[in-house]
Amino acid sequence: MKRLSLILLASVVFAEEVPPKGLQVVEFSHGWNVVYVSMGDVSRIVCEKGDVPTVVYSQEKEMQVKIEGRNVFVKLVPKEEDNGKKVILDYPRELYVECGGEVFQLLLYPKSIPAATIYLKLPFKQGTAKAKAFEKTSPLEETIGRLIKSAYLEEIPDGYDVEMVNKPAGSFQELDLVLYRRYTGDRFVVEEYLITARLNLELSEASFLPYLKNPVAVSIVKPILKEGETTRMFVVSINSGD
Repeated sequence: MKRLSLILLASVVFAEEVPPKGLQVVEFSHGWNVVYVSMGDVSRIVCEKGDVPTVVYSQEKEMQVKIEGRNVFVKLVPKEEDNGKKVILDYPRELYVECGGEVFQLLLYPKSIPAATIYLKLPFKQGTAKAKAFEKTSPLEETIGRLIKSAYLEEIPDGYDVEMVNKPAGSFQELDLVLYRRYTGDRFVVEEYLITARLNLELSEASFLPYLKNPVAVSIVKPILKEGETTRMFVVSINSGD
């Protein structure tokens, strides 16, 4: 298969470097799941499979919850103290979200972080019809571009499974490489790496090809780094089923 190096895509889609926003993935279980929500911004909870029919929470816990399709938006509400000052208290809030026929039990811990996205993940069956449809709706190069853009924006492509890996993938004289996240579909796999420079350097997509398995496309967000800086690299590969 022809290998595509999407070097131009990096300059078009990734106009500026931004760190990963911290997508939180919650795998279904019958127990409580701890997640972190923003104290000041609206946090978003996404159901992997279809719309959210119901949520249950205590309105006494100072939060507003709104359902829009497969999204649940959570906003913490300030409490007025005796002195008239309004503050957001940092105690955990309980939230029950129905998603895909299951009820997720979430403990929301407020943190001083930007708006958070929490992805509710049900047991995954590889090769879903949604993933196949997503991969076949456009020509190859356009599909690969959409996959990389989705991963960059931390939006899970239809039918894809997402896995938080966050493990070292290599240590070199010039840089450290961490496999941060993996999206698995029917035909393709998208992996997100974090590259941290040990010295001033200029990165090239082609230099990583010998260390990758079945790569179709590689795109680096910020190819020129100073010592200590970190950037993101996205790799689209053929899904070998390993």
